[in-house]
Formats: sequence, structure tokens, C-alpha cells
Amino acid sequence: MSLALSLKRTVSRLRPHRDALLESWVQAMGVGPEAPAEGWRPFCAARLDALFVRLEAGELEELLEEEAAAAEESVRDAVSFNPFALAIRAFDGCCLPFLLESCPDKDSLGDALLALDELGNRRLEAVIQAHEEEAQRRVAEAEDQAAQAAERARELAHANAELDRAQARAQRRADQIATLVNVARQIAGVLDPETLLAEAAQAIQAGAGIRYVAVVVLDHEGVLVGRWAARSGVDRRGRGRMQGPAGGIIGRALRKRAPQVSADVELDPHYHPDVPGTRSEMVVPLLEEGEAIGALDFQSDQPGAFDLDDVAAAEAVADFVVIALRNARLVQDLRRSSQRN
Repeated sequence: MSLALSLKRTVSRLRPHRDALLESWVQAMGVGPEAPAEGWRPFCAARLDALFVRLEAGELEELLEEEAAAAEESVRDAVSFNPFALAIRAFDGCCLPFLLESCPDKDSLGDALLALDELGNRRLEAVIQAHEEEAQRRVAEAEDQAAQAAERARELAHANAELDRAQARAQRRADQIATLVNVARQIAGVLDPETLLAEAAQAIQAGAGIRYVAVVVLDHEGVLVGRWAARSGVDRRGRGRMQGPAGGIIGRALRKRAPQVSADVELDPHYHPDVPGTRSEMVVPLLEEGEAIGALDFQSDQPGAFDLDDVAAAEAVADFVVIALRNARLVQDLRRSSQRN
């Protein structure tokens, strides 16, 4: 069955639940005091209706072109692409309860979930590609302006130095975007929560090139469990599956429900030395409906290795992990329920 036909059938099952689905999506996007739900309602309503209309008509490519154009406009208006990306991934999780209700059997449910996952990947790729192309165009414009302005030797040297820094920032941002895409692709289809933690840790570490990355969650007893990945030759005290109480900088991030960056761990009283050679650490909590359910832990052998751009990129990755983990747990619960019945 073609993707367009699968999506058309999926939309027909979601259409009767349009208002409830919209409300669920608005609430998912509006968690936290800085992002009230009502502020997302016009955005979510417009995107949902456009998605329904286009997919009912079998116009998948037209939908992708529209969203790419919106992403380009956001760059021109200096608006972050994160709301587009997060909205796309949040939408899949919001659809699941309604598909569970409306799909007549497991085969139709599986087909709908696979179609939505493929749609989400293609929408995300289109948005990120458009965002990156527009950003590169703006960098090219900056290069031209710098070349024109560099008529005198001192001005030319200054312009070249600024251009080098701009190119470095653009390349770093492109690398961060590539990591987001790679992580989203690798964990989107993982339906076992523990396997998902391992896949996420490996994908993030490999994509970002960070010395050490751990993905941990709180279990029902409030104990941190999870998986970690590191460069060759890097080890932590206690191999394999990490487990223990929420202490150190991770514990601080969970308590504050906010990212924590330690530029020099030797000066941080909360630092727990579990990875020899670490000089700086960044921890971003995994937040679900405002509550901390785990964290992403990044450690480097360089002091001051993490800046605000790293925090923003890690927060976007954390949102992907939370959504994927929620979906995996829902599917796991569904399987257990089916086995009992």
C-alpha cells in the first residue's frame, strides 16, 4: 500500500476526533509557564486542518512544500525552527490514543502508526532542509556583504575574522541539526523502552561527537536507570547499564527541572566523578508535562565545552527522546494488555 493511501485512511480515522486531537496537541505543545497552551492553538489548528485537507486529497508533496516554505519564513523572521520540529514529533504521540480507538484491528493500527512515522520523518526532513538552506543563503549573503565592505586592509581583516566565526557557528548549527535528524530517525521506530535508551545514547554520542553521553530515566522507585555511550577508550566507573539514586549534577537538573552546565567540574560541589578525565558537564532534564522523568548527561574532557547553543540543541533532542519514550511505553502497555486478554 502506498504511503499516500495509508495516510488517507489514517486521516479518515482521525477526522471524527479532530477537536479532541487538536486539544491534545495544543496541550502537548503548551507545557510550562513560558509556553501557555492557548498560545499554540492558532498554530496547531491551522497545521492540523491543512494536514487533513492535503492528505485527504492525496497531496503529500504539496503539504511538505507548504511546511518547508513556513520554515524558510521563520528563518527570515529570526524565529527558531524548534517549534516546527517539536510540533511534528508531538503530533504522532497525540494521534495514538485516537487510532487505538478507531482502528478495527492490529494490522490497521500498525499500518497507521508506520504511515504517521514515515510522514513525521519526511515532514521533519523537509522543515530542517528548508531551514538549513535558508540559513546557508543568509550566510552567503553575509559573505558577499563582508567582501564588499572589506575595501581597506584593516576592515578586510576584521570582516574575515567575523566571517570565520560566522561560518564556524553555521557549521556547528548544521552539525547540531544533522544530529537531531539522526537521533529522530534512529529512535522513532524503537518500541522497547530500554532498547530506546541505548539507541538514543549511541545516536547522540556518535552524532554530536561528545566524549560521553548518558540517557537516564527515573524508575517507579525514583532510581535512575539508563544507558551510556562514549568514545573509544573512555570508561566510567561501573560498566554497561548505569543505575543509582539521582545525585550529582543530574540530580540538580532533575530538582530544578532545568538544564545545568558546569564549565569546570572541579569547582562544582555537586559533581559526581563517575567518568575519569571529565572537565565539564551539561545535563538537560527529560520533561513530560512539566515533570522531570530523566535526563541527558553530556561530559567533555575540555573545560567550558558547552554553550547556550549546545543547551538549545540538547533540549530539542530531549524533547524527541521524551516523545519516543512515551510512544514506546504506550505500545508496550498495549502489548501487555493484548497478552492478558
